[in-house]
Amino acid sequence: MREFAIDLARRAGALLAEYHQRAVAGHDFSTKSSPVDLLTAADVASDALITEAIHAAFPEHSIYSEESATGPLPAAEWLWVIDPLDGTSNFAHRVPFFGVNIALAHYGMPVLGVTYDPLSEQLFWAEQGHGAWLRQNGRERPIHVSTIAELSRSLLATGFPADRRTNPDNNLAEFNALERRSHGVRRQGSAALELAWVAAGFIEAFWHPRLKPWDAAAGWLLVQEAGGCVTEYDGRPWRLDSPTMVASNGQPGVHEAILETIAAARKAIF
Repeated sequence: MREFAIDLARRAGALLAEYHQRAVAGHDFSTKSSPVDLLTAADVASDALITEAIHAAFPEHSIYSEESATGPLPAAEWLWVIDPLDGTSNFAHRVPFFGVNIALAHYGMPVLGVTYDPLSEQLFWAEQGHGAWLRQNGRERPIHVSTIAELSRSLLATGFPADRRTNPDNNLAEFNALERRSHGVRRQGSAALELAWVAAGFIEAFWHPRLKPWDAAAGWLLVQEAGGCVTEYDGRPWRLDSPTMVASNGQPGVHEAILETIAAARKAIF
């Protein structure tokens, strides 16, 4: 299943790279739930490639994909959780930072995760009990979270929900608080790749409200297998249906400090 998922992510990534090369910025997209929640032809094509391959190889498995999911998470023994193009807004504007996210959950817990950046050709994968890995340029190496132990020295990443224009619970208060307390906050526009960066030790932590399962399932396993920690805002262990996420290197001076800062920022606003 691991090599199947890795090959599938690469095939979908190659398709996205082709679309990206010939796309014109600001064209060929529609909106979904809000003016900033975009859908491109590449999303649809990548979704079709991935879902058709899974149906053919594992017809007894269920699929929960961003472009075709309806309703809550299905209660399935084997469930593929798919984001065929994470970073659609970047893609639509020709920003070269987007990826493919493929995870396999067994009774609701991710046991296999693959995140692929087709432009850098960085492929991150993790399998339950087998660690987290990075394949690039024909080589593979294990990855681990960073060892930075203080929030003030930590580089973080986050994003903002699609309904941020109308919902006051839009992450701005949390962003302002953590920008002041950390070394800095990045907002690249792909939760999948930012979670992979936490696992690889490129950044110390990532937080986000109202992520969807397809955004975070693969990244959750990558961070866990790389030695990190993933919780909800209140410190409870993260689940596929969790409404919030903090993923970090697991150092108390980083993870606990982020949870405390988020709680204080939200208390002041709400």
